[in-house]
Amino acid sequence: MKKDEQNNPEAMERERFFRKMMLDNLKSTSTIDSYELQLFDWYIRETEQLIAGMLSAEKTYIQEQIDVGTEDVNDSGIVAAEYYLKRLRYSHVIYMTSLLESFLERSCEKLTNIIGKQNMPFNIGDLTGDQWSVKRKFLERYGNFKIPKNIFSEINILIFLRNNFVHDNGSTSELKNQEKAMLDKQPWVNLSGPEIVIEADYIHSAFKAIKSLIQFVEARLGDIADRAIHPKIVA
Repeated sequence: MKKDEQNNPEAMERERFFRKMMLDNLKSTSTIDSYELQLFDWYIRETEQLIAGMLSAEKTYIQEQIDVGTEDVNDSGIVAAEYYLKRLRYSHVIYMTSLLESFLERSCEKLTNIIGKQNMPFNIGDLTGDQWSVKRKFLERYGNFKIPKNIFSEINILIFLRNNFVHDNGSTSELKNQEKAMLDKQPWVNLSGPEIVIEADYIHSAFKAIKSLIQFVEARLGDIADRAIHPKIVA
């Protein structure tokens, strides 16, 4: 479009109309499918019930052997059930962190579309840090808001655990003293053995933190879209 056409009142009105349509659409569109959150919540409950049933059945079988005086008690079933429990909860942590990464990435894209890339002097690639912290910095800088520390402190624990599970398979041997101290303070995380053990309540708590983060950021992005749709007129 030529410069004189851009300054044409009708062309400017069309541009404002289409931008408003775009902003309305962005405001009403969630960055995360609500069904994804609901289904994962259901998946957590279902798998925990399955694990509880497996462990209960194996403990009953062991007790039956003890009651009849079996000298060499077969506990292989409970060993397998506990291994399944560990692997499943580790996978929950890894999945939640991937979900978090997807949410932050889509939120950055949404914020960019609301504000306009031409109004951003730097992009995510210009920031330093891990893939989660740079997206947080980007959102806070251009969104002009701060994610509450109580939410992201738990998110940071989740990310740390994810990195350990992916790179060290849950081993505690490579943990530094300050890292052990950090995890010792975390409820439902156990470091008493050679591997990190996480309880069911930790999974529920971490997922609750992610949902709180999603609700907070989505609300802020909605506010920013509102201000873009209805800009204040400075007298």
